Amino acid sequence: MNKKEAILKVYNCIKKETAKKAISIELKKQKTQLIDSKVGGTPYLPVGAEIPVDDDGRQLTLLAQINCEELVGMEDYPQKGLLQFFILMDDCYGLDFDNQNKQNTFRVVYHDSIDDNVKEEDILKIYNPYIEDEDYMPFEDEFKMVFTTYEEGITSEDFNFDEIFVKKYNELFPNNQIQAFWDLDDDNEGEESFDDILEEINDEISGCGNKIGGYPYFAQSDPREYDGLDVYDTLLLQIDSMDDYENGYIMWGDCGVCNFFINKDKLKNLDFSDVLYNWDCY
Repeated sequence: MNKKEAILKVYNCIKKETAKKAISIELKKQKTQLIDSKVGGTPYLPVGAEIPVDDDGRQLTLLAQINCEELVGMEDYPQKGLLQFFILMDDCYGLDFDNQNKQNTFRVVYHDSIDDNVKEEDILKIYNPYIEDEDYMPFEDEFKMVFTTYEEGITSEDFNFDEIFVKKYNELFPNNQIQAFWDLDDDNEGEESFDDILEEINDEISGCGNKIGGYPYFAQSDPREYDGLDVYDTLLLQIDSMDDYENGYIMWGDCGVCNFFINKDKLKNLDFSDVLYNWDCY
């Protein structure tokens, strides 16, 4: 068995053992309705509620809105109402890199019910989000979300991947044990290079794309590996870059990706006051 076959054998085993339900999100550039699942557009706002602002009074922009009635089969996630993600449109897209769970320049808001009498035209009278510079915006259009449920095993970018992979590899190949995933990067003469193998199987193990649940993707590294942030064990939402001017353009820095994480127990309790926000790029 060559290196590529060994890696795939191990990954297929841990993929089954770590499988989670997830929702793949297709984004379609179009005008959206007020209570649609979407990226961009006008946020739903109950009568009497206010647009989220930061400590300086600057209105945040709706990044994404999820109509939770569409989260069918997603255990622990809300099954009704709307879940919204707001960010400040500054040069960091509302992320405080030193305090990624401080909901000041980003906000996650949950409405447990929807008032069908709310009119978009009334919200637009008060929705005037701060934009530091249009060049800083990761997107300009609005996109309707189309959901597909699937199962996903742990991805190579998840901070738990190395430990899980190594344990399974050593079980399957006890005579060739490793201490870390990257120990397989030994470039044995006559074998396909480790980088070439990873490039071939990247789509299978990287976790890229737009999704709810499942496992994350990062351009750099998983922030939950540090500073006690491993309590944020559930991927709430991931929005990836899309470099397609005709069908939709979303760009997090240099082809990056945005993620929101929450603790599973807080998700079950519909407590969105403690969420980890992250984006990184190449």
